[in-house]
Amino acid sequence: MQPLRLALANGAVLLLHKDHTNPSIAFRGSVRAGSAYGAPGVAEFTARLLPRGTRRRTSAQVADAIENIGAALSVANAEENVAVYGRCTRETLKTTLGILVESLTEPSLPQAELEKVRGEVLSDIRAQQDDTRRAATRRLFELVYSRDHPYGRDPKGDERSVGRVDRKAVRAFHDAQYGAAGMVFGFSGDLDAETFRSTVAKIFESIDAGAPPKPLPPPKREKRASAVVPMPHKSQADFVAGRVAVPRNHPDYYALHLANLLFGRIGLYGRLGQTVRDTLGLAYYSFSSLEARLAGGHWFLNAGVNPRNLAKAVEAIRAEMGRLEREPFTDTEIEDGKTHLVGALQVTLERNPEYAAALHDIEYYGLGVDYLERFPSIVRGVDPDAVRKMAIAYFDPDACSWVASGPVKNVKIAF
Repeated sequence: MQPLRLALANGAVLLLHKDHTNPSIAFRGSVRAGSAYGAPGVAEFTARLLPRGTRRRTSAQVADAIENIGAALSVANAEENVAVYGRCTRETLKTTLGILVESLTEPSLPQAELEKVRGEVLSDIRAQQDDTRRAATRRLFELVYSRDHPYGRDPKGDERSVGRVDRKAVRAFHDAQYGAAGMVFGFSGDLDAETFRSTVAKIFESIDAGAPPKPLPPPKREKRASAVVPMPHKSQADFVAGRVAVPRNHPDYYALHLANLLFGRIGLYGRLGQTVRDTLGLAYYSFSSLEARLAGGHWFLNAGVNPRNLAKAVEAIRAEMGRLEREPFTDTEIEDGKTHLVGALQVTLERNPEYAAALHDIEYYGLGVDYLERFPSIVRGVDPDAVRKMAIAYFDPDACSWVASGPVKNVKIAF
């Protein structure tokens, strides 16, 4: 299961999983040019403009070139990096990657397309502000992370910053951040080692190294806080709770990941969903999530409820969090969770896009090329007591920040 790994002289790293049973090739990559490295909104504009014209092709010509060969190529901005997703065949590989590298290194950043992007980003921000779950989650991250940490900022920026982004700022950001240093791409599919070295590596070697990405500071744990986002025109209320957690390469990650799975993910969303949604009928949905990144991460839970049930649902979820100390996860629950994790990875790796994403993450987080071979033993080796300990420590309702959104102005909530 170990992938072929190529570390190029310009700092890019490429990984390959060969699968000749599938005629397609999927790739997942990243460039360390996320919103953490620029002024609010600039990284978002830059990422969206990459496939909208190069010095050789217009936006329409780029789109036609990809569509005419039946390939797929997309780019998305996030806090740490810009993610690249693609799909092609062995026959169209060279053309697809040529368009990709051309878009990454020679974007024309036309003013007309920039104005279209401005409208799209503003529309996305307003849609987020009108969505109870997304609005509550965005406010939670602002509370959980310090004001100056990039994890707490919306990668899209806000309406004010979006209005200030201009072509000069986007060009300067692109020239400063879009280099091969720190670039990672995983490939999975009908691709042999010789072609990978002679064609794929050669294309990526044409990218200038640029400056190595600066490491992000680890987030500091902020004081517990709460907030309400009034949305009186909505019929549903949402609330979220969360706190700063560990980075992906932290020794506690696997125990916390398993604890989160059991609490709010597995089956009907773990203990959380079983009690609050199914047994008590207080929520349309309730689940928890763990997001671990390079410098840090966060754990949080979501619930969507009838506004009349908001106070009761909050009380029930707090009680479920508190129950972890009185009634910790059993050995059977933990063993079932381990079996689920191992089996889920095996199913995931049956699909080339997911396999390519796994290869990307292995390199991005420094997990080692033998990670997929080691994963079952890593999971099986997690100490059950460590899982119980992580659950009590991180899912403490009094250590989390809380946010409610929706028609909740006159609702008394015991956060």
